[in-house]
Amino acid sequence: MLKELRVDMARYRAMGHRGLEIAGHPAVWSLICYRFGHWIYKEGAPVPIRWLGKIIYPFIYKFLEAFMQMRLDPSAEIGAGLYISHSGGIHIHPDVVIGTNCNLTHNVTIGTSAMGRPGVPRIGDDVYIGTGATLIGDIKVGNGAKIAANTLVMNNVPAGATVMGVPGRVMMISQPNGVANQPAMAVEGR
Repeated sequence: MLKELRVDMARYRAMGHRGLEIAGHPAVWSLICYRFGHWIYKEGAPVPIRWLGKIIYPFIYKFLEAFMQMRLDPSAEIGAGLYISHSGGIHIHPDVVIGTNCNLTHNVTIGTSAMGRPGVPRIGDDVYIGTGATLIGDIKVGNGAKIAANTLVMNNVPAGATVMGVPGRVMMISQPNGVANQPAMAVEGR
């Protein structure tokens, strides 16, 4: 828990946040609450702490969910270095897996698709998910992908891809050296 939390705070500092600004950031409160809950329920905290934590944690979690609209379920697997730029409207399903050094903005939903179809997204490392994006179903989002604001992602996203639209379509794919390929629409039109 502490190791991941240190990496999370290092990301906030790298993004220009400092001391009291980090301490007063509601998204940081939700992130700390998630790390604590994950430690209690999934990582095997010492029994006395686990027992006490299971009494206190639900009240903190419900407060954050009700008043800040932040639902980072403690059962989800979220890698170290998560950066949430704006609080509010973030809902993450308990079975979701998110890699390291990912960025989330507000009003992001990551969860199951409609009509009871099983499966939730598995998100790679260094992924950016823009404001209002929704990722649903049994999909994989590759490392370094970028999901644009208000995008609905229901299909797999290749590593380095930029996805936009409803439904989300791959607009371009960046190579590891930072060079972007031609836009996907131009490639499809050949």
